[in-house]
Amino acid sequence: MKMRFLHCIAGAACFFAFRSSVFAADAAPIDFRKALTTLKNIKEKHNTEEKTMQSKVVQDLRTASASNATAIAFYQDAVAATQFGSKDSPGFQQWMSKEADNLHSDAMQNAARLHINYLILSIQRSLGATTRQLEQPLLNHIAALTAAGARDSAIQLDHDKATAAKDAAGKNPPSRNRKPSANHEPLFRDQDLITQDITSSIFVKWYGVSQMLAGLKDWETVPGNIEGMYESTLLPYFRQIKDPRVIAYWDDKIQQESLRANARVAFKLDQFNNVRRPQLLWRKAVDTVAIGQRNRGMGEMLELIKNTPNHPDLPDWIAQLEKMIGGASAEAAAAATPAVPKPVDPQPTLPVPDGTPTAN
Repeated sequence: MKMRFLHCIAGAACFFAFRSSVFAADAAPIDFRKALTTLKNIKEKHNTEEKTMQSKVVQDLRTASASNATAIAFYQDAVAATQFGSKDSPGFQQWMSKEADNLHSDAMQNAARLHINYLILSIQRSLGATTRQLEQPLLNHIAALTAAGARDSAIQLDHDKATAAKDAAGKNPPSRNRKPSANHEPLFRDQDLITQDITSSIFVKWYGVSQMLAGLKDWETVPGNIEGMYESTLLPYFRQIKDPRVIAYWDDKIQQESLRANARVAFKLDQFNNVRRPQLLWRKAVDTVAIGQRNRGMGEMLELIKNTPNHPDLPDWIAQLEKMIGGASAEAAAAATPAVPKPVDPQPTLPVPDGTPTAN
């Protein structure tokens, strides 16, 4: 028993001696000033390399977006690299053959060019570009989208005329839901490069630069969504700087939706006139107030409420206008009330001598 006790003491002593030797074996002191300098140099080198990479990506994209031809060639390179490994792959050659009509169409080539262009704007936005800096490039992009969409309308009209002519000649079987023929020219609005989110762009995948889009804020991410570009970026900016273009936007939107509604069945037209159009007019009036034309905007709101007593949004509209009127009334009352002067403390009254002589 005594020997076992002595063995335990000896074992414990060895254990604590081992732990002490482990904890005592620290490294030499760090030169903190030198360490900070090293870290600073590494960080600066990393930032420089990152900016160089960003510049290269943007420059490559700019080169690719110079024309439809360069854009579609760049897109084919991206597909080959990300989906087939190389342009020599049999799979890629089969894909090129299958997609030939679409790849050669103006719709697809416009989509590729405008997709790349919007990707450039999105990267710039993510890296800190302001709406003021991107305003004109974004408006130019919207104008290009509108032009491409107008071409869609012309293509669709030609296709409808050709179909009507064949129907009249008895060459088409009657059908209310006939699909476009195989030789129908591709439409711009149907292209994935225009309808899909920019953050999942094939070019982002190809270059591996998803982190370059991580800072997007107040920005539409679908390169063909004009309404989203206005709602997310341009309209808030126009409101902030009191720009009347916000009113022009609503006028144009009402006109465009009216044209589309007129081309539909009577039910759709009635729904537009009774529900959708008043909603657009209300939003226009709200923005009229926002850019500083309060009397005009509130007057338009009141007229709209009076003229659409059965609109489903009426209770909310009335509540909003009541709140605006209450705020305006309080401001007017405060401006009309004269300032009350602050009372002045009276000077102390001194005792009047009574003429009685005092004793020396």
